[in-house]
Amino acid sequence: MSASREVGGEGSPLTPEWRRWLVENLLRGTAPRDLVAALEKAGVAAEAARRAVAAEQREPFVVGALGAVGMQRKLEGLLDVYAELFQQTDTPPRVDRHEALTPSAFFERYYFQNLPVVLRDAWASTLEPGAWASSRVATLLGEREARHACCVPLFGDARLESLTQGLATPRGLAAEDARACDSRLWWEPAEAEVPLRAARRNVLLAQVRGVRQLQLIPAFELRRVASATDDKAPLRLDVTLSPGELLLVPVGWWYGFHAPEGGLAVSFEAFALPVPNVTWESDAEPLPSALPPVE
Repeated sequence: MSASREVGGEGSPLTPEWRRWLVENLLRGTAPRDLVAALEKAGVAAEAARRAVAAEQREPFVVGALGAVGMQRKLEGLLDVYAELFQQTDTPPRVDRHEALTPSAFFERYYFQNLPVVLRDAWASTLEPGAWASSRVATLLGEREARHACCVPLFGDARLESLTQGLATPRGLAAEDARACDSRLWWEPAEAEVPLRAARRNVLLAQVRGVRQLQLIPAFELRRVASATDDKAPLRLDVTLSPGELLLVPVGWWYGFHAPEGGLAVSFEAFALPVPNVTWESDAEPLPSALPPVE
């Protein structure tokens, strides 16, 4: 099919199909000279090809789209720089583990740096073993819900009231009020698989029962996680969380896990800081840009 026609919209000599092709490639960042060459190869006269490309570049909707796509490319490039820096270390990228870590080190080296960390903590020893036995928690949840992985608020659920009585939080890390921490119960039956999802806030996950085999993907891998066509797989960090260990899942990171023997954990989302937790509003509707000048 010929690319050209006698009369084109808005000064373009191209058919609608070829105009769509042209706009698509302009938005992909293809150089105008390469588009002119492609049109000439398809049978469009040199002058008509140059006029067609110039006409599309002047279209108001194309100008606006090019601005938005240009900003997206800059952001993606910046994320790629962060990815390169993250991997330019003497040792392979990994999640740090600590037998002991002061609150100040936890916040300065990991929380504020948007990095995960695993640490041992005495928090689990504050739980009454009988009340938090896996069999008892399964009974509280009910047979139907206990058959599937779930994450339910600890407070406000009458079934779990006995678990919240006197519930403490990890000292110096999470806020003292467990209710204010949006504390949640994480339950998985044996062999449960939970696919990747994004952490919308910083989450402190405290493992109580079972082993949790996690896959963590850094926030700067957003483009490779979101695009199934990218030929480079995102960086993945594997972490095994055992009872008595805490994991900081940083905001913006992706996490998924496998619980081979079943798992039980509690998460906290308010921290021992004078500032509130941050939230990634990835689905929030953007505000309009500035209005054009009034003539």
